Amino acid sequence: RQKVPTPLQVKNQIRRIGNLGLKVNISEMDVRISKLHGASPEIKTLAQKQIYHDIIAAALTEPAFDGVWLWGFSDRHTWVKNFYYDDAPLIFDEKYERKPAYYALRDAIATQAIGGVVGGKVLMKEVGADGEKWGAEWMPSQGSDVHDG
Repeated sequence: RQKVPTPLQVKNQIRRIGNLGLKVNISEMDVRISKLHGASPEIKTLAQKQIYHDIIAAALTEPAFDGVWLWGFSDRHTWVKNFYYDDAPLIFDEKYERKPAYYALRDAIATQAIGGVVGGKVLMKEVGADGEKWGAEWMPSQGSDVHDG
């Protein structure tokens, strides 16, 4: 089982690989949420939005970051249902409608546009000024995690 990496961890890893002279792509990204045990649908949506937005916004702050590819686009045809369990990990729902995760990903990409704030004001520390860790609203306590890998 793996925990979701924080934006800072993603940023640092991309920088480390970039320092070797390599480009970094995030490939086959999806954000599985059905295994957030005990979480309401609203909390699952919040988690998915925050992960898509913050991970990509953090990645975009590094010059070595070269792109992101999703593992599909619609929950209707997600590979997760065929190999693991029922889930809704992508940015379009079963009816090909945009989910909140779509807008979160769009907003992360927009941080690079004219007038955008590089990094999208994502928490780039392990703990914010309010004392909360990134993902505290939805991250399971120690010993459990967001998805089965």
